[in-house]
Amino acid sequence: MEYLGENLLHGIACSMEKFTSSEAELAEYIVKNPDEISQLSISQIAKKIHISPATITRFCQKISFSGFNEFKHELKRYIDLRNKPAAASDIKEIDYFSKLYQNHLEIIETTFRKMTYFDIQQAVSLLNSAQKVHVYGIGNSGIAAQEFKWKFFRIGIQVECITDPHQAAMDAALSTDNSLVIGISVSGRTKEVIDAVKIAKKQGASILAITSDKKSELSKLADFTLGVMSKSNMHMGQNISPTLPLFLLFDLIYTDLVAKDYMNRIQTRDKTLRALEDI
Repeated sequence: MEYLGENLLHGIACSMEKFTSSEAELAEYIVKNPDEISQLSISQIAKKIHISPATITRFCQKISFSGFNEFKHELKRYIDLRNKPAAASDIKEIDYFSKLYQNHLEIIETTFRKMTYFDIQQAVSLLNSAQKVHVYGIGNSGIAAQEFKWKFFRIGIQVECITDPHQAAMDAALSTDNSLVIGISVSGRTKEVIDAVKIAKKQGASILAITSDKKSELSKLADFTLGVMSKSNMHMGQNISPTLPLFLLFDLIYTDLVAKDYMNRIQTRDKTLRALEDI
């Protein structure tokens, strides 16, 4: 299942529009009372909420579980994870590890503080509307572009990742008004990415920029910009992977994209995973 642990209830809440009135009533009760539901049998729940056991089974199957028993097992795991005390570690007692830890927390907190749900929704809307997604990045941004491709390709987004400047220019020339071009440059000044984005823009493609500088040339070319934190001014920034802020952003987009079409996205992901198992 995709919504393991702390994401289980979020997955249910995001699937409300797919439920019948009885199933929605059950979903709301689960979200509000997970501890109670985890201790009840299917017949006890049916009696308590005044619905049939068959409705509970159909609800569980709609959120990709084989039945109530599998769902209940996952719900108990959610509760265990929520209640599990944080493990103590002596690593943060070492000064430079402590500073590195604080830097990582700063990246996460700044990303969540500056990013709005509207930003994520806009990115998801652009991805859903495009027939094909073209992601351009050079150097470390190219590594991030490759991660974006494999992450989103697994759930059915048609993604092409280009990390070579010449290939990016040719690919951009073949983009259309049904294409979404994502230009990744933390500085916002990567010439090769900007040049390719300019070509794609002339072809009518939608442009999504991912950069730390919303006043950069790349951002000005874009229809929409997602901002990421630059680690260049952090005390131990040189020790942090430059892809970390980008990967965090990708996780936010991925989570919302799956939540909005949970059943289809998970079925697609499982299909690709099964294909790998057969190799």
